Amino acid sequence: MSSGPRVAGRPVEDPDVASVVCDAEMIEGALETLAVLIVSQLKDFSVFVPVATGAMTFASDLTRQCYVTQRVVRDDVVRTYARPVIACATCASYGDGTSSEGAKVDVRAPGAEVVRGRKVVILEDIIDSGRTAMALAKVLYEQGAEEVALIALMDKRERRDPEATKYFEEKNMKIACAFLCPDEFVVGYGLDYQGKYRDLPFVGILKPEIFAGEGGEK
Repeated sequence: MSSGPRVAGRPVEDPDVASVVCDAEMIEGALETLAVLIVSQLKDFSVFVPVATGAMTFASDLTRQCYVTQRVVRDDVVRTYARPVIACATCASYGDGTSSEGAKVDVRAPGAEVVRGRKVVILEDIIDSGRTAMALAKVLYEQGAEEVALIALMDKRERRDPEATKYFEEKNMKIACAFLCPDEFVVGYGLDYQGKYRDLPFVGILKPEIFAGEGGEK
């Protein structure tokens, strides 16, 4: 029996993937857990800001799961559902290679008319150095956000920039991640390599030969 990821009960393999970090079933369970967290602990956060393009798959599934969870677990059945505003931001942190380029972050946030006076949740695919999330949070605060939280699919703590860590702590930012990421370059479920592999329904590590054009892996 295949030990690979499964979607709708069927095994899924990819010839470019060496190993799977989290399969479709694991991701589904993590989304349910994060949705409960958001509905119960971040219920006053009314703006969700997915970071395009990497977080779009994660954000789409998570926000829909939040809707289902909100309707199921709310304790006051007559309370009007607080429908969140979903407004994307664009931030550049990876180029065509496999290393973070956080020092050249270009942020385009939703705008003050969307976030001013509101509590905002950044939805990221991966927190690597943390510089991208820090840059976006700074812009959101400049645009008048009351509070900014951060939720990500993956967390690669080994590479966290001390400046980003200090900023998150100073702002007392609420941060939650579905999975700890190994110190490897991962793809799938929105994460890409040179714009490809975002469509994989799981997160995996590419085979070393895929990076041959760069002289090897990282």
